[in-house]
Amino acid sequence: MKHLILLLSFLLPYQAYAQESILRITHPTLMHEVRKTPSPLDGQTITMNPPRFMWPDKYPHLGQVLDGIEEEDFKPEVTYRIRISRDPKFKSNVITAERKWAFFNPHQVFEKGKWYWQHAYVNKSGKEEWSPVYYFYIYETTHVFNPPALDELLSKLPQTHPRILLDAKDWEQIIQRNKNNPEAWGYRVRADKCISHPLKHLQEEIDTTEVVKLTNIVQYRSALIRESRKIVDREEANIEAIVRAYLLTKDTKYYREGMTRLTEILSWKDSKYFAGDFNLSTILSMSTSAYDAFYHLLKPAEKELLLKCIRDNGSKFFHEYVNHLENRIADNHVWQMTFRILNMAAFATYGEIPEAATWVDYCYNEWVSRLPGLNADGGWHNGDSYFHVHIRTLIEVPAFYSRVSGFDFFADPWYNKNALYVIYHQPPFSKSAGHGNSHETKKKPNGTRVGYADALARECNNPWAAAYVRTIQEREPNIMQTTFLGKSGDLTWYRCTTNKPFPTEQRSLAELPSTKVFNETGVATMHTALGNIEKNAMLSFRSSPYGSTSHALANQNSFNTFYGGKEIFYSSGHRTGFTDDHCMYAYRNTRAHNSILVNGMTQKIGTEGYGWIPRRYEGENISYMVGDASNAYGKVTSTIWLKRGKYSGTEYTPEKGWAKNKVDFFRRHIIQLGSTGLYVIYDELKGKKPVKWSYLLHTVELPMEVKESMQEVTVTGRNKAGGTSVAHLYCSAQTEQAVVDTFFCEPTNWKNLTNAQGKAVKYPNHWHFSSTTAPCKTARFLTIMDTHGKNRSDMQVVRQGDRFTVGDWTISCNLSDKGESAIHVTDKTGKVSVSYDAGKQEGRTQVTDFVKGKQVEKTLADYLPDFEI
Repeated sequence: MKHLILLLSFLLPYQAYAQESILRITHPTLMHEVRKTPSPLDGQTITMNPPRFMWPDKYPHLGQVLDGIEEEDFKPEVTYRIRISRDPKFKSNVITAERKWAFFNPHQVFEKGKWYWQHAYVNKSGKEEWSPVYYFYIYETTHVFNPPALDELLSKLPQTHPRILLDAKDWEQIIQRNKNNPEAWGYRVRADKCISHPLKHLQEEIDTTEVVKLTNIVQYRSALIRESRKIVDREEANIEAIVRAYLLTKDTKYYREGMTRLTEILSWKDSKYFAGDFNLSTILSMSTSAYDAFYHLLKPAEKELLLKCIRDNGSKFFHEYVNHLENRIADNHVWQMTFRILNMAAFATYGEIPEAATWVDYCYNEWVSRLPGLNADGGWHNGDSYFHVHIRTLIEVPAFYSRVSGFDFFADPWYNKNALYVIYHQPPFSKSAGHGNSHETKKKPNGTRVGYADALARECNNPWAAAYVRTIQEREPNIMQTTFLGKSGDLTWYRCTTNKPFPTEQRSLAELPSTKVFNETGVATMHTALGNIEKNAMLSFRSSPYGSTSHALANQNSFNTFYGGKEIFYSSGHRTGFTDDHCMYAYRNTRAHNSILVNGMTQKIGTEGYGWIPRRYEGENISYMVGDASNAYGKVTSTIWLKRGKYSGTEYTPEKGWAKNKVDFFRRHIIQLGSTGLYVIYDELKGKKPVKWSYLLHTVELPMEVKESMQEVTVTGRNKAGGTSVAHLYCSAQTEQAVVDTFFCEPTNWKNLTNAQGKAVKYPNHWHFSSTTAPCKTARFLTIMDTHGKNRSDMQVVRQGDRFTVGDWTISCNLSDKGESAIHVTDKTGKVSVSYDAGKQEGRTQVTDFVKGKQVEKTLADYLPDFEI
């Protein structure tokens, strides 16, 4: 508890109830778009030895706010110094370093005990501006993960080529291994097709007929980038196939075709149709692969052409990243792929162009400092769709480092934790949990996700990732081949070159616990039959310290329900763009999710609109979690989102759903009752003044049915797989119900997207339910959610005052606006229960469970994880 208080006193001011177990966080944000806190934090207990040291920039840098929108941004070169010691005066045994960026990796294991550290900005005259002295703790039990220093890795970097896509010493062995490999043959088939189809100039390839009709500058540039990317990404896949076909055969016809096409592609950089950082990174990637693979065949002019492209584009990206990327909460395109591309370009040309020495220093140490995950729990805050676009980076970069150095970069604990995220948030044959941009498109695990799980199984010898892959391949044996040459997620080449075997250990996903909470990320799922998706009732939940920035949505304290792998009560709306009207008002917006509106007002856009998960219990017969969205509501104040709104025409007004915050407290308790498919949801709501509280539910496949009586409101949702969720809804106040089947802002296909049949994409309406109270300062909602399939009928809920009986379970709670919030749930034996009373036991939660035949009792108080940004 001492360390928690120290952390809170440094990171943010907070207030507490009289019950000290309930933390009332009042800081404007738990995390920042650009780092404002050092890492390690003052008084922090380190979880990985050695620690990675990071600190705020002297000149904080937001960077480009929207793709295609260029702005002048002040970012001078800087020099920093750092010192670390057991001595608070730094007089003895001091570790020192000087860096041109705001992070440092010591690459040495620290002995246990208390350590001190301090960083300084050095101005042009050499004067040092030192930070306060911070301290942290290392214990004997602290996990040791100490990748080699850059000098050690570079001493083992091959001096020959190729050395990126494969090591020259392994070349013949890889050719022999893949002679009869159908996956490897795919590269030759695609490359041979390219030889018979000469490439035209970009101006002849691109279709801009719909782009020129757009008048909004953001939409115009976005659509132009999208149309050019169609062509550039196609040719990237072609060049990748050609390069790999050469590596698999040494047939020089592929070298000749590759350089002919690539020479034409590199001439596109001056075209008015060639736009966006992804396009620039693509030509950097193609040039790097060709330079490394064709090295011994290249003519002097070809070598100079490729080196110039690498030098020019690599320098551009490096200068964008340095003193920016390391301290940005999530720079989407960079982490997704452009960082990987610069990394490979740096190591491919190290020793051959002088700039590469700086690039390898920055890229390698940045990986060690912040990646693979941007937090430690293995979750992904941007959701499943935007998790997928990071997959090549998450595998190819550490696989390269491991191959060169001999050190196992996959021993980072994050990877085994992330394997659980992959499984729990999109089980086999199930739609994804439903968080983050484009979540609605992830209807079942695709080849990208399965290929990633396959790589985790190999690299980590992870039996659960292996079980995930086996389960899916039993029905879809060729699923990994369906994403062949996918830009950001295809791992075919990894499988063609890795020496890591697939695990032989046979495990079942049914052996995993039913609930998994990723509390640093702020997401969770609960299941009833993880190993049998056709009978699985699933509830997903989000309350995240990342807020709604990046590709995340304003859905704090929201949940989704599923049965048989199909959604029932689910987030609504369509991903029509990043900042267009439908996205901002009816998709990213809280009104699109199964959460709460306050006087019709929604949650903030940006890191300021945050939630968090203060308590959790992942049990066998009962599970429990709490989300806190008390600080999520109010006016939009984020600098970057205000700028995006200015460019995109977003109106952050009360008419559109943003106003001064009226919420004092909003906690949502969720309890899973064994494997019954019953979930109990209890909402504690307090306003700063009387407000109207609106409880929201949405369906996207089929209409919902609403029944109202004096005792309860019943909302029934169904999916096409025969699944049903019945929400028995009760409230401390009188409520008014409404159901509509239109959006607050209708979606438009301004991007001219087409489906697999070439027809324009149409966006169907969804169904939206609200239960709105009369104005009141305190409100409490209770939901008894029954989710099941055709195998049984709806369970009956019997109410006697504030006591409810359903099946073998009894629920009692405070459903008035008087007194403290309280909820108690117990089974008929009285030996499995959850009990919470804000007015008793200092507001703690008591949990009783049977685990592996033994009774377990847990007392839960609020816990705030460490947040480093």
